[in-house]
Amino acid sequence: MVQCAFLDSFDFSKETSIYIHVPFCLSKCAYCAFYSLSGCRQTEMDAYTDRLVNEILEVNRHMDGRPYCTAFIGGGNPGCLGQERLSRIADAVCENGRPAEFSTEMNPESLNGEFFPLFESHFTRLSMGVQSLDPKALEFLGRNSDLASTLRGLELSQKLHVRYGTDLSYDLITCLGSWHDELSDVRKIVNEYPSDHLSVYALTLEENTPLYRRNPVLPDADGQYSILNGIWDYLESLGFEHYEVSNFARPGKRCAHNCRYWAYEQYIGLGPAAASTAFGKDGKVTRHVFRPSVKDYVDGYARGELFSGLESEALTDREAAEEQILMGLRYKGGLDLKRLSERTHKVIDSRIIAAIEGFEARDGFLVPDDSGLMTADAAASLIVDEL
Repeated sequence: MVQCAFLDSFDFSKETSIYIHVPFCLSKCAYCAFYSLSGCRQTEMDAYTDRLVNEILEVNRHMDGRPYCTAFIGGGNPGCLGQERLSRIADAVCENGRPAEFSTEMNPESLNGEFFPLFESHFTRLSMGVQSLDPKALEFLGRNSDLASTLRGLELSQKLHVRYGTDLSYDLITCLGSWHDELSDVRKIVNEYPSDHLSVYALTLEENTPLYRRNPVLPDADGQYSILNGIWDYLESLGFEHYEVSNFARPGKRCAHNCRYWAYEQYIGLGPAAASTAFGKDGKVTRHVFRPSVKDYVDGYARGELFSGLESEALTDREAAEEQILMGLRYKGGLDLKRLSERTHKVIDSRIIAAIEGFEARDGFLVPDDSGLMTADAAASLIVDEL
């Protein structure tokens, strides 16, 4: 069994989730700031997969035979790996048993019938980056999937649901400009491609992206609020619960993996640019991030290294409490006030809690309503000031 500071920082007796970052794309979308490489060089993907699988298997040995609570393969575009590599990764994740929820992201142009057996045997959930069903919007966003490819991917995802009961989640980007009818986009995907989960994001211009350099005119804060409110009202009228700032689910269909992030639970991240939050047996929290470099990742493996190329930081109790507050207030699971008190050795004054608009103290949690989701950062500042 490999011994290293990275693995030793986790208390593997706790429920643990795993996130795997696939840093490959067919091409980079104009708005994307996530770490990935375009071009999908076969030799790099082979070496990446070899190291990743060996790291997963080593983590498995620390899990005492237990499966991961949840697993999520994201990117980038995991579909770029192809069926064989993705199958090796999924096999490794499921060595101790299939997680209760096992999600993979995949762009619509990459989904094909070769991947279907993995949804029968491994994946329980597909998160598809659709972004828009408007050809002009897809072009504006610099998507590597045109409308025809996007629709083909959506049709295949619907077949996955019918055949294997795969849970479906679709991502959409809104607030593109006055020329774009966001509500029409949302209506189209809801009515023509039903799913139990939607992630609806307002476009953010990220530095060092092609879209940022183009500097398009986007709706101002008031305009965004109006657009998003209209979408929220529409989705809630159809029975979707607005359970996180940008996420909507039908009853019982929240993304369990992401909820563990927001509830500030332990997860391990593997792959270039992947982050981990480790809770030690001493109660200390450590943040680990792999360097965003495929070259470093595969070169390290060529030298026989596992878990190398990490930047690690031990959080102070206050830093961990601030993270717990920021994460807990952005979703309707809410902030666990008892757990916060145990971490900080302080009890937040009930009068302060009662005065925070858009939130309600409920069964020991501070829970936002829709208006609270929009003001979560301001609420977090008020609570942090009381620490």
